[in-house]
Amino acid sequence: MRCTLLAGFAALATLAAVAVSPAHAQQAGGISITHGGGNTNVASGAFSQAGQSATTLGGSAIGRGHVITNGGGNTNVAAGRFSMAGQDTTTIGGTAVGRGRVITSGGGNTNLASGFASTATQSTLTAGGTAFGHGTSLTSGGMNTNVAAGKFSTADQQVVTLGGTAGRGGLSAVSGGANKNAALGFGSSASQQVFTGGQ
Repeated sequence: MRCTLLAGFAALATLAAVAVSPAHAQQAGGISITHGGGNTNVASGAFSQAGQSATTLGGSAIGRGHVITNGGGNTNVAAGRFSMAGQDTTTIGGTAVGRGRVITSGGGNTNLASGFASTATQSTLTAGGTAFGHGTSLTSGGMNTNVAAGKFSTADQQVVTLGGTAGRGGLSAVSGGANKNAALGFGSSASQQVFTGGQ
């Protein structure tokens, strides 16, 4: 599942680079806002299954512009005995040229499986955008919550946050922590893998 996301990231990063052409660029000082998050997916009842996949790709701005990409804040819930909740979220930041600011947020996702023998799996990838020319790149992919509640429940979470790129004299800040993973009840198990890296 993670290999698929990383392969998708490589393809989308290429698309993002191509998008910085005069035909697609914002006017000087413009703002490009991409909001693909805030999705809700719910399956309720015994033997229910909830599967959700969300991908958000940021835009571009030239000349002190701002690029804001929000692909986080998704909620995936499977409630009931033997329920299963699986969620994959990918957020790729945009591109700002000329002292611009790139803000990429892919975190704050919630994945919940409740009931006897329930399973919750969540995979989140956030890759920061690129700011050329003394720009600022801010990347936040953390603060995700993954919970399996009930006897013999299982919770598994993988979080990858990759910092963006800021040109000479620029600033790149990366935040991928503060994730929560919990399995509640007799015989339950919880596992979490978190990777945060700058570029």
